[in-house]
Amino acid sequence: MNNLNEIIVRIKADTSSFNNPIDVLRSEIPQFWRGNDIKFEIGIFNGNDVLSVSNYGSISLAIRKLTDDGKVPPASTPALMQKICTSFDDTLTSETWEDGTKQHAVIPFSSAESNVVTGDHWLSVWATTVDSTPKIITLCAGIIRILEVGGGNLSTPPDPVKIYYTSNECDNRFIPLTAIDANTNLGTSDSVVPSQKAVKTYVDRHSTSGSGEIISASNVGTGIGVFKEKIDGDLKFKTLKSGNNVTIEANASEITISSSGTASSDGMANPMTAKGDLIVGGESGAATRLEKGSSGQVLKSTSDGLGWSEESSSYTLPTASADTLGGIKVGSNLSIANGVLSADGQTYTLPIATASILGGIKPDGTTITVNPSTGEASAIGGEGGGSGNSDDWVPSLQYVDLTYGASGDAYTAPTDGWVYVKCTTSNTNAYIIGEVMNGENLVTYSNGATTYSTSRNLYLLFPVGSDYVFRMFNSNLTVNTFRFIYAKGSVPPQLE
Repeated sequence: MNNLNEIIVRIKADTSSFNNPIDVLRSEIPQFWRGNDIKFEIGIFNGNDVLSVSNYGSISLAIRKLTDDGKVPPASTPALMQKICTSFDDTLTSETWEDGTKQHAVIPFSSAESNVVTGDHWLSVWATTVDSTPKIITLCAGIIRILEVGGGNLSTPPDPVKIYYTSNECDNRFIPLTAIDANTNLGTSDSVVPSQKAVKTYVDRHSTSGSGEIISASNVGTGIGVFKEKIDGDLKFKTLKSGNNVTIEANASEITISSSGTASSDGMANPMTAKGDLIVGGESGAATRLEKGSSGQVLKSTSDGLGWSEESSSYTLPTASADTLGGIKVGSNLSIANGVLSADGQTYTLPIATASILGGIKPDGTTITVNPSTGEASAIGGEGGGSGNSDDWVPSLQYVDLTYGASGDAYTAPTDGWVYVKCTTSNTNAYIIGEVMNGENLVTYSNGATTYSTSRNLYLLFPVGSDYVFRMFNSNLTVNTFRFIYAKGSVPPQLE
C-alpha cells in the first residue's frame, strides 16, 4: 500500500489540439488544494503519438491570474507559480504513460509555493529548444482551478502584482473642473481636463437614444451605389441627376425616376413575313427578307451576298491500293467494333523439317547444343562432328558455389552457364528438379527414384542463359554441392 505524500496532477500536453488540457488521473480540468505539495507530471504528445524531447533544453510551467473580466492574461502578467525543468525522460512510451510509470518531465511545487490566491487561473506549459537560435514552443494552455482548503500549509496568500487602476483612481488622476460650460458640460478653459463623468454626460446628451456615433454606411445590391464616404460624423452620398428624357422627382419619403421621351419612329422595320425567313443586309445594308430555302438546300455566300443552293454531291471513298489511300473491307479472321479493327486469334504449328519441307528441328543436346540466350546452335567436337564454329556455350573450368535455400526457391543466372547439383540420399521417393524460365517457356530437368537400398548420389546438370530465373525443388535428400559453372564465352575477366 502506497503513502500519499503529495497531490499529483498528470497532464497530457497534446500539441495537435488547442483544447483545455485535462488531468488524466481525474478526467477533468487540472486543479489542486492550495497550500499542499503539488507534483505536475507532463507527457508531450501529438494526438496519440508520443513525441521526443531530445531537442528540448527546458520545459516551463506557469500559473497566472486571469484578468478582472475573466480573460486570458498577457504573458507580461507576473506568475502566481512558475518553475523550469531541465531534466527529461525521453524513454516514455504510450504504454508507460497509460500505466502511470513514466512521463517526460516532473515539475514539483512545495506547499509554501502553492499557497496562492484561489479561483480559476491560466496554466501555460512551454518548451525551449537547444537550437543555435532557441525556439519557444507552447505545448498546452488552459484553465487551472486552485481550491480553498481547511488544512495544508496555509497563510494569507500574497496579492498578485497590481497592474491596473480602479475607477476612482482613474478619476483622481484628472484635474478637477473649475468651470463648466452650460452647453457642453465640459471645462471652459483649455487647461481644465474634464472628468469621466463630464465626458459621459456630454456624449449621452449629444447622442441619439444614447447609441453613439454612426460608424459607417454601405451600398447594397448589384447596381450603382450612392454612398460615397464618411468624414468624421458626416455620411456623404452622391446625388442623382436626370439625363436626356429622364426626370427625377422627390417628396418627403420617395424619389421617383421617370422617362419623358417616346420611342423613335426611325427603328428598323421587320421585313420577315413567313416562318423560317431570314434578315440579310440588302442594298447599302438595308434590312431585306431572305425567304426560307427548299429542303436540303444550304446557305452559301454568293457574288450578290447570301443565297440558297443545292448541297454538293456526296464524297465517295476510293478503294485502297498500294498507291491509293482509301477504304478497305473487313475480311476473314478480322473484326471491327467501335471503329477499332482487330485480328482474330491465330494458331500456327511449325512443321517438322524434312528433306523437302522447311520446318523445325530439335538439337539432341549431346552433339548439338543451343545457347538459350542467343538461340545459336553449336556442334560439340568429336570425330566426324563439326566444330559448330564456336565452343563458347561449352562449360568452362570456372565456377562459383551457391547457397542452396529451401525447396522451391528461385535464383537468377549471372550470365550464360550451367547449374550443377550433387545430392546424397538413401530415402524413398527422393528427387531433385530444376525449372528454367526461357521467356515464356518452362524447361524442367530432374533426377530421382522411388526407392534406394543403400546411400546413393544424385546429380543434375542443366544450362541457363544470362538473367534466366531458375527454381530448385527437392525431397528426401541432402544437397552437397550447388554450383554455377560459367560457359566458356561468359567467364568474367577476373576468373580467366
